[in-house]
Amino acid sequence: MLKRTNCTKILVFLLITALLSCIGGCQKEAKKPVPQAVQPQYMAPEVVKYKAEPTISLYRKDTGKTQNLKLEEYLKGVVAAEIGPKYPMEALKAQAIVARTMTLALMEYENGTRQKHNTDASDDHTEFQAYDEKAITPNISKAVEETRGQVLTYKGKFVYALFHSLSKDKTASIEEGFPKLKKKASYLVPVTTNGIKNAPAKYKNWTVKVPRWQIKNIMGSKAGSLDDIRISKKGPSGRALTITAGQASIPAAMLREKVGFDLLYSTIFSSIKAEGNNIVFKGNGWGHGCGMEQWGAFTMAKEGQKARQIVEHYFPKTNWTKIYD
Repeated sequence: MLKRTNCTKILVFLLITALLSCIGGCQKEAKKPVPQAVQPQYMAPEVVKYKAEPTISLYRKDTGKTQNLKLEEYLKGVVAAEIGPKYPMEALKAQAIVARTMTLALMEYENGTRQKHNTDASDDHTEFQAYDEKAITPNISKAVEETRGQVLTYKGKFVYALFHSLSKDKTASIEEGFPKLKKKASYLVPVTTNGIKNAPAKYKNWTVKVPRWQIKNIMGSKAGSLDDIRISKKGPSGRALTITAGQASIPAAMLREKVGFDLLYSTIFSSIKAEGNNIVFKGNGWGHGCGMEQWGAFTMAKEGQKARQIVEHYFPKTNWTKIYD
């Protein structure tokens, strides 16, 4: 009887121990985090609708006629005109991604060139993007084909994927390059860049003389003699934001536009002075400064960076995606 009682006690002890062990184990299992399902990225309706390659209408400036062509074929002519065949393959691919995104953004958010020509796009670079089908090379075709359907988005919308030739050491904020787009493209922020390492010497440092009367006409009578013309405000990248003379002020981007983009190369002014009958601008770089720096893409590609790494560097707040095969 005594032996049975001891056996019973031992059996009960072992059962309780096993039960406690099970409960402890179950509690530990319950604490393990449950894997979260990856949520698909939201895409706006104007992005989702491009499930296949679209056909676009292109205004041809020389003939005044409209040409219809597939988007990817159009992009080959854009890459050829905007960057040319001498760039490394990954830089060409980066340009293709950026140009594709910009084309769709302008079509969707700025109505393309419908107001001027009733078309989606124009081959006039002052109205849309440059285009030259005669300059297409096998490498350019390959770059476009290998990035087919790839674009950049921000909060599910197409990005204003701006690009320019050369900055100094940092790209521009949207406020510095395109003040009117400030609310639409706040995601375009300054990033470090090193395109100046490989760029043509004439754009690294330049001096431009503009007739004093021309600047006077642009700034108006309140600008006075222009003897005191100066940079009164700079932006995050160091570019001039505002130019002041006398009682008059003008956004630097607007002054550059009115003087001429191909004459006043950028708003990276190191100095502005009145000298005799001229206003002398000294500066660096070429272009508005926003988005991808083309010579920077050249440098990154030469250093072994891939196209996606290049575009994600210059558009750090955006998402890379493929919208059609």
